Amino acid sequence: MSFTRPFVTRRFIDYEEGDSYRHPLSIAFRAIDEFTSEPSQSEIRVMLKEIPRLRRLRNLSGHYGFEEIAPGNYTLLVEPDQLNANWFYVKPLQGPWTDTFEIPIVVVPNVLLSFDLTLSPRPSYPFPSNATLVRGIVTQGTPAGVANAVVGTTYDQVNPQDTTQTVPKTVETLSTRDGEYVLFLNRLPQDTQAITLTAAKDGKQTQRPELIREGQTLKANPLDLPV
Repeated sequence: MSFTRPFVTRRFIDYEEGDSYRHPLSIAFRAIDEFTSEPSQSEIRVMLKEIPRLRRLRNLSGHYGFEEIAPGNYTLLVEPDQLNANWFYVKPLQGPWTDTFEIPIVVVPNVLLSFDLTLSPRPSYPFPSNATLVRGIVTQGTPAGVANAVVGTTYDQVNPQDTTQTVPKTVETLSTRDGEYVLFLNRLPQDTQAITLTAAKDGKQTQRPELIREGQTLKANPLDLPV
């Protein structure tokens, strides 16, 4: 699947009851499903924590926006619909992962803050049956799962611009309250490929080699952090 990003300007067209209005924008963003690389089809609730009554806007291209915001530091709240809220993490724009739907942003005078916000799949995400996945659990000295550990791997992926070449691709996610995680991989150059999984939390890290197969789900051995 492919998606062409529309041009973003300082003017936002808001459609309501057949009419259109032009608004000078301060913030404009799309919520992107990381697995499909397309705008999320899930309904999401969007607001600024510091200005909860401020009306958010949405145009036909899927951009959310806020107009005429005073410069300063804000917290963007992005919450998927309750029916599928457990499908996603909100990937931080920068800084460490957190299990929260709160994103810190900075509004600068006369500058449109425009970005894509990535919704990253949790283990409950409805992946298709032919997805290449790694599922597992993070532990720390006991069988009990460890929450909020960052799990990831870097693997070789077929270059979409030149299919005769490969490029390194890094994927990562956060473990759930039960310590579970899921990673998805795309465009493997071989049917079977070696990877190294890593898990890290509070300055402690562990690694484990695994073998993955295209179009299958690997149930990985536990990633056991040092005590």
